[in-house]
Amino acid sequence: MKIKKKPAAAHRRTRSHRVSEAHAPQPFVEHLHELRRRIYYVAASVLIWGSAVYAIQQHVVNALLRPSHGQHFIYTSPGGGIDFLFRICVYAGLILSTPVIVYNLLGFIEPLMSRTSRRFIIWSSLTCAVLALSGVAFGYFIGLPAALHFLLHQFTTVQIKPLVTIQSYLSFVIAYMLGSALLFQLPIIIISINRIKPLKPSSLFHYERWVILAAFVLAGLMNPTPNLLSQLIVAGPFILAYQFSILLIAIINRGRKPTVAEHLREQDAANQARRQAIFSEAQPLLKPSVMPHNNQAERPLNGRPKPATKFQFVQ
Repeated sequence: MKIKKKPAAAHRRTRSHRVSEAHAPQPFVEHLHELRRRIYYVAASVLIWGSAVYAIQQHVVNALLRPSHGQHFIYTSPGGGIDFLFRICVYAGLILSTPVIVYNLLGFIEPLMSRTSRRFIIWSSLTCAVLALSGVAFGYFIGLPAALHFLLHQFTTVQIKPLVTIQSYLSFVIAYMLGSALLFQLPIIIISINRIKPLKPSSLFHYERWVILAAFVLAGLMNPTPNLLSQLIVAGPFILAYQFSILLIAIINRGRKPTVAEHLREQDAANQARRQAIFSEAQPLLKPSVMPHNNQAERPLNGRPKPATKFQFVQ
């Protein structure tokens, strides 16, 4: 007995019908159920990764303490050690669950996005992950050891010794790693702005001096040392990321066709410039003339007539 195969066109129609049904408008309660289900997935992922980190807690603690160069830490309450391990498990679970968080977030807002937007968001999410890992590696191996060495050994004397709690050290390390990861997101930020409003490489080069100034200010905050070489090591990647962003903008905008909104914006700017030119040409033809008031009812109380100014065309 032979089985008849469905034609390809019918298969495509069935598939498109299923997609349209999946993206059909749903009640608000269904969206709440969908959101709750995805929150359960994220919470389960954080719990699983946190439990896995707790199983190898000694290796994780040694990795966190390595940039401190043998500095001793304390905790000031009986539950301080448990609180420290709990924070490590929660932070590690959130960091390792980032792909799950991004996937569920994109899945929740997928019906609101077009195919081009989905492709751009997926590409930018992967790029953000790579840049964030690069920033964390840079902060862990280069920036954090130099900052801790300066902060923990620069202000010590015979009578003054640093006595740091392990909770404050963990908070400082997490904040420093997060800042390093965000600094490396500059190319994605500029590309996203260029997607909304096209940028010109010449205008980006114009703001380069301010970017260099901001890079050294941030380097001073992240690595507060008077050593110029250490400042250059921290500020250099930020400046190079900005230069790389300019190169990407030049490549993306090369051969790019202007959209309808850009065409209308340029046309409106041209019309506004033409109106301004007409007004500038007509302005010398106008002159103020002072005419006295003959109406006694409009005279002020002091008896002096109030001059009225109006414009007349010069013949």
